[in-house]
Amino acid sequence: MEQLDQSAQRDGSKEVVAVLEAVIGRAGYGWGVRELAEELGASRSTVNRILSRLVEERLVSRDVSGAYIVGPRLKVLSAALQDGHPLFAEGTKILARLSRASGATALMAVETGNPEQCFVLASVEPDAPVRYTLPPGTNLPTHAGALGLAILTRRGTAGLPEELKKYTEASMDSRTRIANALQSYATVGAVVSIGQHIPDAAGIGVPFTVNDRLFGSLSLSRPRNEFKESDIGAGAELLNEAARELESLLTDSSRNKGHDVYEAESSALIQRIAAIITAFCSEPLAQLSLQGLSSLWGTRSVATRRLAESTRDVGLMTTLDNGAWTAGPTLLRWSSSLGSGHDFSQLVDEDLRELSEKTGETTTLALYDADSHVAHIGRTIAGARNVRYVLEEGEEIPLTAGAAGKAILAHLPEHVRTRITDEAGVSAAELGIIRSQGWAATDSERVPDAHGIAAPFFVNGIIRGSVAVTVPNHRVAGTPPTELTSAVVATAQRLSHLLTFKSARVPAAHEGNPGELESERGVVFAAGH
Repeated sequence: MEQLDQSAQRDGSKEVVAVLEAVIGRAGYGWGVRELAEELGASRSTVNRILSRLVEERLVSRDVSGAYIVGPRLKVLSAALQDGHPLFAEGTKILARLSRASGATALMAVETGNPEQCFVLASVEPDAPVRYTLPPGTNLPTHAGALGLAILTRRGTAGLPEELKKYTEASMDSRTRIANALQSYATVGAVVSIGQHIPDAAGIGVPFTVNDRLFGSLSLSRPRNEFKESDIGAGAELLNEAARELESLLTDSSRNKGHDVYEAESSALIQRIAAIITAFCSEPLAQLSLQGLSSLWGTRSVATRRLAESTRDVGLMTTLDNGAWTAGPTLLRWSSSLGSGHDFSQLVDEDLRELSEKTGETTTLALYDADSHVAHIGRTIAGARNVRYVLEEGEEIPLTAGAAGKAILAHLPEHVRTRITDEAGVSAAELGIIRSQGWAATDSERVPDAHGIAAPFFVNGIIRGSVAVTVPNHRVAGTPPTELTSAVVATAQRLSHLLTFKSARVPAAHEGNPGELESERGVVFAAGH
């Protein structure tokens, strides 16, 4: 890899993205600083500095051995992008229909920004004993295989070297051969690849347009021995219909798309990169002007354009024909690699364990389901003290008794809160105090001889649960000490910041009820996860 310390990038975007690429690309285990520096051809001090700042943003974390791994914030943003982008949200459904109709593996690819590469964004395999498999996030050549060749039919061969790598005997090894083949595919209505990338595979593919400057493709692929030329016509018809549907979804979703700007929290480069990742993961089809980017980053016009161009060069953004800036292929590729089915407890464990270690008490996370108006214990970290309380995960808890439930109840929309409190006899004054001070404390309401101290956490401004510690009465006399309540509140706020991916900030306690300020749209990690 090109030496990072000698990068031509003026602001360091390339270095930061290279580190993130390496961390995302090593699923299952992490990197040491020295090892990663050697991999990237950079000094240890440069890599260590970038990793430390990425850890602060929670885009990167450290595992129990101290190795650097993908952080919980990056997983949250990946899930948000997949939840909101039509290519993921609707595209996977289209692929499933294609796979059922054809009995083949249905795949979707998008170009990377490198003319020689595309990547698998999503795939759906048939229920068959032998099947063609390409995991999401896999990089593929554009000149070999149906997915890549289909993209070239729309983008052209510009940027390809004259001599191309041969993956198999059937691979085309020159740009001239590719150009001639693309002309012949026009009469078929699809590209056909038999053993060009993988010897024992065959597929047909068609292109589609993601936006003005970004193209993708759909393919049906199967083992070569199952491929029949007589199926090409029907397969091409299925794929072209699906491509038109995808393009329509992309156009409809981006038309009149409103968006909020999630401002960078500081002027440091990594905070600005984190802000652009957050902006386009929360609103994947948003289009930002240079003025909008200036607001996002807190930069003036010259600095804004320089940073925008450098983030475009590394694929975080793409420029459109109208001059607007939108999500780039690197974000789509990262998300396809990371996926969206992240275990909720793994995202929050770091914060809960830190609170348990700091207080020595049992720490619990209560999750609220807005549809059923029911809360349950989603995670429990046992305290280190000799006398401790262990609460069972999955156990339903009342909203009207105990600190964990009342911290949630106090921030529910008024009409929901009023109905629940009227039935249970909980006073509005008590809930008002909880809202104003930011935490709830109860004595033996759920657990005999125990105090509960809890604070609410929010996702995109919507109440989603609470963080609580359970303390034996002999360790709390009367009002809980300030250091205990402060630790609980700080952890809840940290979770709100981690899980929120839209620009709505978490309202302060005196500002009313967050549940009434935001719709349910855009909540990725619900109580059932």
